[in-house]
Amino acid sequence: MSGKLHFLAAAAMVAMVEPAAAQPLEEVKVATTFLGLWDTSQPTLCAERGEFQKAGLDVKVTSTRGGSDNVQAVVAGGMDIGYSPGINSVLAAGLQGAPIKVISAEFRGQNDSFFYVKADSPIKGIEDLGGKTVAYSRPGGASEAILLALMADRKIDLKPVTGGAMDATYTMAMTGQIDVGYAVPPTMLKEAQEGKIRVIFSGDDIESQRGITQRVIIASNDFVAKRRDVAAKFLEVLDRCIDWAYANPEKSLEFYAKLNKVDADIAKKGMEFYKRETLAFGPLLELEQSVDQAVSGKFIKEKPTKEQIDGLVQILYTTPAK
Repeated sequence: MSGKLHFLAAAAMVAMVEPAAAQPLEEVKVATTFLGLWDTSQPTLCAERGEFQKAGLDVKVTSTRGGSDNVQAVVAGGMDIGYSPGINSVLAAGLQGAPIKVISAEFRGQNDSFFYVKADSPIKGIEDLGGKTVAYSRPGGASEAILLALMADRKIDLKPVTGGAMDATYTMAMTGQIDVGYAVPPTMLKEAQEGKIRVIFSGDDIESQRGITQRVIIASNDFVAKRRDVAAKFLEVLDRCIDWAYANPEKSLEFYAKLNKVDADIAKKGMEFYKRETLAFGPLLELEQSVDQAVSGKFIKEKPTKEQIDGLVQILYTTPAK
């Protein structure tokens, strides 16, 4: 064999044993509502563990304040996926023509939202809320849905007010600008433990809210149309990461406490608000009831047709039955 032929044969053999070049990662930009909640922290936890990268995804997570801000981040084109906006804000935007799709349920019920007063407040419970100012996060968010349902279910004439961020709401409650504040774990659990505030009710105290999909996952129409398989992969990988988080509570607790800059005991109390089954991905539960509440709350003018709902909701992945 000539020298040239020998060289070519050797090169061919090297090419056969050399690994294929690594495929570039698929970038996925995710806006999550209030990063720091146990459920909304899951994309960040999964990314930090490197599970998305192993699956060929480069997931970048950005935090937004409230459901309407989350939806707007996707509508504006800066984000591919909106993680955990309230169903009301999604219905309001989607049925008005916003270029979004609901690709999965995210959280069922309202157990992680609670409402509190100053320790010395005369308000002792739900029955004392008539005429009182009660804060929620942003229009269209889950905390507003709780108050609207409470007013309808218990026939209580309270006054919902936008509180915005939880730290700002706390200041307003402690200075008497509002009567009742809202929070989600682990925020305000330390203040409750120290006796500065008293929790008077949580979202699941309103019976009509317990079985409804209250928060969802959305994606831009363009993302679903052009990268549907990537969106489905994101959900599947994240679902497995959530399984891991519940199977490894001590390691998850360490991450959760560090993310929120709280002690481990406070982080543990925060995690106790969330059962695994409430984070199941898939179809929206009690959607018709959600639509009725969106109409009564004036988020949408009238009940949408089946065609409109079918155009808005395209479930891409469902958590396997255990």
